Amino acid sequence: MDRGTGLELSSPGSSPHGRTDLASIQYLRAAAAIAVLVFHAADRTGVRFGAGAAGVDVFFVISGFIMWVIGARNAATPWDFLRRRAQRIAPLYWLVTLGLAAAFLVAPGLFRNLQPTPSHVALSLAFVPHTNPGGNVAPLVEPGWTLNFEVFFYVVFAACLAAPRALRLGVLSSALIGLTLFGAVLAPTGPIAQTYTSPLLLEFLAGVWIGWAWCRGLCPGPRLAFALLAAGACALAGLELLAIDVAPARALLWGAPAVAIVWGGLGLERAGKVPNWRAARLLGDASYSIYLVHGLAIALALRLASGFGLSGAATLLGLVAAGLAAGLVCYGLVERPISRLLHPRPASVTVALSNS
Repeated sequence: MDRGTGLELSSPGSSPHGRTDLASIQYLRAAAAIAVLVFHAADRTGVRFGAGAAGVDVFFVISGFIMWVIGARNAATPWDFLRRRAQRIAPLYWLVTLGLAAAFLVAPGLFRNLQPTPSHVALSLAFVPHTNPGGNVAPLVEPGWTLNFEVFFYVVFAACLAAPRALRLGVLSSALIGLTLFGAVLAPTGPIAQTYTSPLLLEFLAGVWIGWAWCRGLCPGPRLAFALLAAGACALAGLELLAIDVAPARALLWGAPAVAIVWGGLGLERAGKVPNWRAARLLGDASYSIYLVHGLAIALALRLASGFGLSGAATLLGLVAAGLAAGLVCYGLVERPISRLLHPRPASVTVALSNS
């Protein structure tokens, strides 16, 4: 889940709210990160909130959208594109990964099922999908499994930047659809092959097509946009209420609502119907930090809450608050300074598009 304060590109239709980023993308990033946070907090307190994990699918669609808009409006070489992506996502992720490994060495009893072996840490830092010592396909920082998808998408996208501009959409679409079909036919079992042929790659592709339409001014009107947002949210809620197992068809059952939500949000943005909420923008800015550090915050908060005899609801609220607080602190003290150091903002008016 790529996140970088100030993914700069010229605005196709600047926000009317003073800042020049897309408020709809900021709000959706905030909502997606909080949904994942609540999902994990609920899991630790015995409460079911499976739909919260669909925040990842929203992130994937947003990522595809942003990368296409960046590629369409900037003449970056494949290497420059990958370098900038690495500068955006790697430093904070590496710091959190190494920090978690260090915390385990200091207080190993604090983290359940955590086994930071040298190979596990190294493969995690390299964004290589692998089976961890516990038998799951996940890096040391478990939410980082999405970054393995992101990085692979970046590599494929960068390769497509070498194609003539008029052919890039077709080449990229063929590559991602071909990989998915390959996985469906051969059903590979290794973690690398499973990741690189997953149907979840189609969520990135859906975002790419939304970006293609956005660059051409093709957006739903406000009524249809609102209907798309409502339909996507209702679909996720309905799947949750019916307790449907989405795993066999996640890219469809959660991916399609995610596409509707993102496309609807952008339609309202284009129509000037998105209000300016400073708190929500801040949460959108901090969404990458929230996403990465909330697991550690939950573990620490659970340890503290165990001695107070709190109710399940109170514990859940406390865990969510701890995750948000930790993410905001990490953003202010770590992520934002790193971003400013690596990418000073240009003086010209830009649109800061980012997703976590």
